[in-house]
Amino acid sequence: MTFLQPLLLFALPLIALPILIHLINQNRHKTIKWAATMFLLQAKRMSKGMARLRYLLIMLMRMLAIAGLIFAISRPMAGGWLGFTAGSTPDTTIIVLDRSASMQEQGAGSTQSKRETALQKLSDLIQNTGRNTQLVLFESTSSEPKVIGSAAELNELPETGPSATAADIPSLLEQVTEYIVTNETGRTDVWICSDLRQSDWNPSGGRWQTIQKQLTDREGTRLYLLNYANVADDNLSVRVSGVHRRESAAGAELVMDITLTRSSPLEETHVIPVNIVLNGARTTLEVEMTGSEVVRNGHTIPIASESKSGWGRVELPGDANPADNIFRFVYSEPAAQKTVIVSDDDEMSELLEIVAANGVDNSLTYSVETVGVNAAATLPWKEAGLILWHAPLPTDVLAKQVEDFVQSGRTVIFFPPESPDETSFMEVSWGDWINQQQDTLTVQRWRTDSGLLSNTLSGSPLPVGQIEVSQYCSLNHSESTLLAQFAESVPVLLRRSAEQGAVYFCSTLPVSSHSNLTKNGIVLYIMIHRALARGAAALGSAQQHAAGQVSNQVAADWRPLDELSADELLSQRGINPGLYTDDEDIVHAINRPESEDTAIIVDDESLATALNGVNYTKINDEAGSAMALASEVWRTFLIIMIGALLLEALLCIPDRQEIPKVVMASNTNS
Repeated sequence: MTFLQPLLLFALPLIALPILIHLINQNRHKTIKWAATMFLLQAKRMSKGMARLRYLLIMLMRMLAIAGLIFAISRPMAGGWLGFTAGSTPDTTIIVLDRSASMQEQGAGSTQSKRETALQKLSDLIQNTGRNTQLVLFESTSSEPKVIGSAAELNELPETGPSATAADIPSLLEQVTEYIVTNETGRTDVWICSDLRQSDWNPSGGRWQTIQKQLTDREGTRLYLLNYANVADDNLSVRVSGVHRRESAAGAELVMDITLTRSSPLEETHVIPVNIVLNGARTTLEVEMTGSEVVRNGHTIPIASESKSGWGRVELPGDANPADNIFRFVYSEPAAQKTVIVSDDDEMSELLEIVAANGVDNSLTYSVETVGVNAAATLPWKEAGLILWHAPLPTDVLAKQVEDFVQSGRTVIFFPPESPDETSFMEVSWGDWINQQQDTLTVQRWRTDSGLLSNTLSGSPLPVGQIEVSQYCSLNHSESTLLAQFAESVPVLLRRSAEQGAVYFCSTLPVSSHSNLTKNGIVLYIMIHRALARGAAALGSAQQHAAGQVSNQVAADWRPLDELSADELLSQRGINPGLYTDDEDIVHAINRPESEDTAIIVDDESLATALNGVNYTKINDEAGSAMALASEVWRTFLIIMIGALLLEALLCIPDRQEIPKVVMASNTNS
């Protein structure tokens, strides 16, 4: 509890006033023993204990009434489930704001989002209690702190508005701790406003140990986690991938994969109306959905032959989170489908070259280039859509080049080298080779709904179950998606998603001494060409970007292609969804990162591990909630004062048995 008028609390010694008056009254009169009075007192001796108790209660009620009055005029502040600020106003208040797309989810029966709710409550709290505190904002789209003059500005700043980005909470807290140490902020309150998405927090990452040490060593620093972890059960999100233009018998068509994801699974089939806006023309597609995800692979839309490039949106009906109901896409004439093979093994190189060079679409141009391991740094990074890597995992500068390649939206498939080492890439490393010559393994489970091994356009599954493996290399990984596995979750193919592209690890080789992937060639062929199609889609005159990947300065020079994009502030274009074209007639689509569609929440145990030793308070709230973090409670103390005075009045009513009766007898004989 804190007080808006704390100086008035110095009047609290006045609660002793009734005792002082009592002592003064006791010393005002001189005691004289009188026989008649002594007789009456002796008669009342039996009820003396109750009278004393009542007298003490009267005294207590008078003291309580004075205390209630003093507390009321001191204007106390308190929060029901917070118990906020048991102390003075902090010297510095730091707000760490998660502006990710998932924070746009609205509360049930409310139009206020999680982000807006958090900002409004913090604004009210600081205006009421933190008049002398310095206010500093750290938000998830920028690494620079912003000093704010007034808490009333929180809801009006562009830096606190919505965005389609993801958040990196460990990075933000590293910046906060550096700011606290560098600026000697004194007693500091740190407020984190977040929905605790695991993709944003990464509680198992290695950066938390440094954060723990720095926050634990700082005396006077308190951390409050304003948590909005509730997820609406009926929220739908849409995502589009693999968009490309191809020639058809009727002229041309646009091909895309459409994925709908629901926060909680549907037990019965529901028909979801999906609107597709293509160059301003709108059509409706009805998608039947059961469970938590449905994928329409290879959905085609006829377009005019002269339509060489363009833009579009896929839209869902409104629901709890408007930020994931629309996905933008752009298309152009397809770029060359170029694959680069990194290997020193002639057999592997020749086999992969045959598969990659024979395309599935005669209207596209396919090319393959093989480079040795020692020349990997010089491979044509800007031209390739897919890299097939059969060599030790890249390190240092080469690893950075591969990461940039993937972040640009393209694809890499790693095959295990002959002699694996402890090198890791994107938190995945090869283990030991395991020989199964006596008892070959078969693929037991694989994902048929999405990914490189999903069902064909007709819904037929690929013959993945016919794959037999005699030798495979174990994989050390965490937070990866298993696309195919042996029994007991031993991976055959796993995916590590980046913001744009993807990295795949295949634990066996497509040679006869290791597997029958060559004999069962359809699986290998489709797997490689799906990866190539997704990677090549990031090349050419149509570019897909994740929000935050393009700087606001660059995007500010682009021209909007639709009315929704035209409404975006120039300073916020790079972090919000939109459709644009630049001076070179390259069309750009900006969308939320894929991680924002995964609603996995950090549990209490993982949070406690990440913040081990840190003095923090977790506050569970909901979007649109009307409960304040702290509010004035002076009315409560006035009620206490009035109640105390009423009880005092009742206790002062004398009991008739305690009133002494004096009977005066007259002498009739006189």
